[in-house]
Amino acid sequence: MTTKLPTKLGKEPLIDVVCGVSFDCDISAETLLPGLLLPKLVGQQSKFETLPIAQLPQLVRDSDPNLKNAPLMRILIGEKFTVLIGSQWLGVGCQMPYAGWSEFNEMIKTVFEVLKDLPSVKEITRHSLKYADFIKSQGSAESLSRFNLQIKIANRILSDQLTHLRTEIIEHPFLHATTIMYPATASDEGTLIDGALVDVDTHRIESFTVNDFLKQLPELLDQIHTANKTFFFDLLSEAGLKELEPVYE
Repeated sequence: MTTKLPTKLGKEPLIDVVCGVSFDCDISAETLLPGLLLPKLVGQQSKFETLPIAQLPQLVRDSDPNLKNAPLMRILIGEKFTVLIGSQWLGVGCQMPYAGWSEFNEMIKTVFEVLKDLPSVKEITRHSLKYADFIKSQGSAESLSRFNLQIKIANRILSDQLTHLRTEIIEHPFLHATTIMYPATASDEGTLIDGALVDVDTHRIESFTVNDFLKQLPELLDQIHTANKTFFFDLLSEAGLKELEPVYE
């Protein structure tokens, strides 16, 4: 386990971050949340976009577990943040470059506060924090050695082979849904670059009343952020961490 976490990285690998909350509600929340959010975004330029999945009938979305909490609408807030709205899910994303946890944390609390005004919410069923990172290749000898990962298949140890791994690791009260894809490619200003994709989606599957959730939200956010960050750095080998140029303050 990591005993000391870096405060920042010289080579920032982050490409996406989303904090989400799922709730049990008797109505389709996407019909009300945009209007309830507007007063909380006064003074900030907002742009509303309907996402393609919204064209699917609700019956189809509800019958598919992969679509049930999928965002149907996106609200771009200035140049820093994004609000994602589903039928029973609300998320906040940070556009790149990352604004940092302190500023992102404040926006999450501002947006989630709208849940107290949403009628017919029975309970908060879970909340999550996902960070997706793309670690660029530094040379031709890149391998899975940058991760604290040992996989043996048919008595063969994976080292440089194409690997797509997804697993769920429970560390009460959290579940880390983790994906590692190597090799992977990403676009950097139109240029394709090689590397490895690491996605750590940390969930706290615990029910709260809306009032209890909002009352405890500052503490809950710090806890899930620390759990996600610790897991990510535990996932890196010493060589993999060094490659990202960690800074400790």
